[in-house]
Amino acid sequence: MNGAAWALPAWGGWILGVLCALLVHAWVALRRRWAPWRMASFALGCLATLVAAWGLHDPLQSMTTYAAALMLLGQGVSPLLLLGIPRQARGAWREPRQAWWAKWLLDPWVAVAVFMLLTLALNVPGVFDTALSNAVFSAPFGVLLLLGGLMMWAQLLDGSRGIRRRWLAGLVGWLAGLPMMLVAAVWVWSNHVLYMPYLDVLCLWNLSPLQDQHYAGLVMFVAGLPLQLRSAWMLIMSES
Repeated sequence: MNGAAWALPAWGGWILGVLCALLVHAWVALRRRWAPWRMASFALGCLATLVAAWGLHDPLQSMTTYAAALMLLGQGVSPLLLLGIPRQARGAWREPRQAWWAKWLLDPWVAVAVFMLLTLALNVPGVFDTALSNAVFSAPFGVLLLLGGLMMWAQLLDGSRGIRRRWLAGLVGWLAGLPMMLVAAVWVWSNHVLYMPYLDVLCLWNLSPLQDQHYAGLVMFVAGLPLQLRSAWMLIMSES
């Protein structure tokens, strides 16, 4: 593990957090007799979180790996974790006793703002360079992306969404995902390396820095499709 990789405490924090979430979910699911596929979905989301953490732990090994890890947290883990919780249970999040956190984290406009700001801010060269140069920053960035993904995907699932009309929720989700797709297009079509730390790094697969950046953009585009497709589905489906 080189100097740009996570130290043991960072690994311990991620592993402990995932295990606690998995144990709490299993206890509640068994107690309330949730469907087995719900438990499997949540467990898969927890496993994917640790896989993504591995991709984040050494940002300079490959931009493609790093982008895949970030996208897995925001766009892969998020729906898996949320689908692991039944619609009725997600609906209970809006009850008065949970309003202290739900009024912010489940507010659709807060979710859109957080999701879009994270998408844009984490890809500004100055901010992204910091995360690449010092892996200490990649761990909290990953947590922020996971939170933003959970907030955004909650608005696209029945029970937790705050916009009553499905078509409007779909339109909002589709628009919120556009900046992410635009960033992916920039990465794919740019004719120069955008992030300076990669200029002096040999990619994990012996790709040139520019090729690595192009593949990272492709990964971001593909990983962003589920959000776009889910939003489009809600947009075109009738209220029934």
